[in-house]
Amino acid sequence: MDSRAEICSSGSRKNEWAKNLRTVRPRFIEDAERDDINKQAEDFIKSFRNQLKIQREESLKRFKETIHGGT
Repeated sequence: MDSRAEICSSGSRKNEWAKNLRTVRPRFIEDAERDDINKQAEDFIKSFRNQLKIQREESLKRFKETIHGGT
Protein backbone atom coordinates (compact mmCIF):
# COMPACT_ATOMS: atom_id res chain seq x y z
CA MET A 1 0.00 0.00 0.00
CA ASP A 2 2.89 2.32 0.66
CA SER A 3 4.16 1.87 -2.88
CA ARG A 4 0.71 2.76 -4.23
CA ALA A 5 0.67 5.94 -2.18
CA GLU A 6 4.11 6.82 -3.54
CA ILE A 7 2.98 6.19 -7.11
CA CYS A 8 -0.14 8.29 -6.62
CA SER A 9 1.72 11.14 -4.99
CA SER A 10 4.51 10.89 -7.56
CA GLY A 11 1.97 10.84 -10.37
CA SER A 12 0.17 13.86 -9.00
CA ARG A 13 3.47 15.75 -8.78
CA LYS A 14 4.17 14.87 -12.39
CA ASN A 15 0.69 16.06 -13.36
CA GLU A 16 1.20 19.34 -11.51
CA TRP A 17 4.56 19.80 -13.22
CA ALA A 18 3.03 19.04 -16.64
CA LYS A 19 0.16 21.44 -15.92
CA ASN A 20 2.60 24.21 -14.98
CA LEU A 21 4.68 23.48 -18.04
CA ARG A 22 1.65 23.96 -20.26
CA THR A 23 0.68 27.26 -18.64
CA VAL A 24 4.17 28.78 -18.54
CA ARG A 25 5.42 28.61 -22.08
CA PRO A 26 8.35 30.71 -23.21
CA ARG A 27 7.30 33.26 -25.79
CA PHE A 28 9.33 32.97 -28.93
CA ILE A 29 9.44 36.02 -31.15
CA GLU A 30 8.62 35.21 -34.74
CA ASP A 31 11.13 36.31 -37.38
CA ALA A 32 8.55 38.65 -38.92
CA GLU A 33 7.82 40.23 -35.54
CA ARG A 34 11.54 40.60 -34.81
CA ASP A 35 12.06 42.22 -38.23
CA ASP A 36 9.20 44.63 -37.51
CA ILE A 37 10.72 45.58 -34.15
CA ASN A 38 14.12 46.09 -35.79
CA LYS A 39 12.55 48.27 -38.51
CA GLN A 40 10.80 50.40 -35.88
CA ALA A 41 14.06 50.80 -33.96
CA GLU A 42 15.95 51.75 -37.12
CA ASP A 43 13.25 54.29 -38.05
CA PHE A 44 13.36 55.78 -34.55
CA ILE A 45 17.17 56.09 -34.63
CA LYS A 46 17.08 57.62 -38.12
CA SER A 47 14.48 60.17 -37.01
CA PHE A 48 16.43 60.95 -33.84
CA ARG A 49 19.65 61.54 -35.78
CA ASN A 50 17.79 63.72 -38.26
CA GLN A 51 16.42 65.84 -35.41
CA LEU A 52 19.95 66.20 -33.97
CA LYS A 53 21.21 67.32 -37.38
CA ILE A 54 18.45 69.92 -37.66
CA GLN A 55 19.17 71.21 -34.15
CA ARG A 56 22.90 71.48 -34.93
CA GLU A 57 22.19 73.39 -38.13
CA GLU A 58 19.80 75.80 -36.33
CA SER A 59 22.30 76.29 -33.53
CA LEU A 60 25.10 77.02 -36.00
CA LYS A 61 22.86 79.45 -37.86
CA ARG A 62 22.02 81.30 -34.61
CA PHE A 63 25.72 81.36 -33.66
CA LYS A 64 26.71 82.87 -37.03
CA GLU A 65 23.95 85.47 -36.74
CA THR A 66 25.21 86.40 -33.28
CA ILE A 67 28.81 86.68 -34.48
CA HIS A 68 27.97 88.72 -37.57
CA GLY A 69 25.51 90.99 -35.80
CA GLY A 70 22.37 89.58 -37.39
CA THR A 71 23.40 90.15 -41.00
